[in-house]
Amino acid sequence: MISYSVLSKRPKHYTRLTGITPGEFEVILDKFKSAWEQYLRSERSKRNDWERKAGGGNTPRLKFLEDKLLFILVYVRMYPLWFIQGMLFGIAESNSCIWGHRLLPILDEALDSSHVKPKRTRGRGLDELIRDFPELKELGFLTDGVERPRRRPKNKDKQTSTYSGKKKRHTRKNIVITRPDTNEVLYLGETQDGKMHDKAMIDAEDLAIHHCREGDEVFVGADLGFLGLTIPGTKIIMPTKKPRGRELSDTQKGQNTTFSSIRIRVEHAIAGVKRNHSVTDTCRNIKTNTDDLFMSIACGLHNLRLANRYVPS
Repeated sequence: MISYSVLSKRPKHYTRLTGITPGEFEVILDKFKSAWEQYLRSERSKRNDWERKAGGGNTPRLKFLEDKLLFILVYVRMYPLWFIQGMLFGIAESNSCIWGHRLLPILDEALDSSHVKPKRTRGRGLDELIRDFPELKELGFLTDGVERPRRRPKNKDKQTSTYSGKKKRHTRKNIVITRPDTNEVLYLGETQDGKMHDKAMIDAEDLAIHHCREGDEVFVGADLGFLGLTIPGTKIIMPTKKPRGRELSDTQKGQNTTFSSIRIRVEHAIAGVKRNHSVTDTCRNIKTNTDDLFMSIACGLHNLRLANRYVPS
């Protein structure tokens, strides 16, 4: 049976099971404690007939706060079936499911309080990023779409809207905007159905950089999936598309190669996010917005790792 007291003595196993180091675990533990206490206060306020004092009742299997955080980190990292997750921590399958859905939003809130979650402010996201990171005016941004498999819906309309012609399966998608120097995910778009095009998704975010003078636009690097994209206050940079029946010039090929060496950083960021199997494996959870919650947590954990391991060159 897995517990924090046992696993913390094995750092390599700890990192492989959770995706973060014991030191990174300690970074978010205090924020997780605050989010957990806020959850308990919220739950008690909903019930006027609650007579039992806080901490009363049967002793739970996940008694200690460290074990609660470990439980949910292992789940989003490995994404096992609930009954396997229960066997790992010595609890019943039904309780494993209850604990999982209880702790997912608490982990998300802890990552938000730790200031590692990407922004999700529709319409004001880029303005807030420029305000918080003025150096991005020179560095610019990189953007791409992230597609994740999901189960085939039973509803025929949903089957049509979630089917991705690119992946040839049913998916859910997000737009991410990253830093080109550290691979940090700065902005995460709303989760959309797989049929939606990358450009349509970023258009729906209504992004813009206001109060930007002409000639001072911020560069945004994108692939050809965003052909025709315009974002006020930015200059979109993308590779040159090969004309039908003709070849690109050597200069154009060289420019594409140079751009690819820069844009690959957004792919590295996506790979870091997808270290969590909850956003890599086929999503089994049918509870509303759970897939969006998984993506938010995965981006936050990726940024947490970067914040504690990245050394500027």
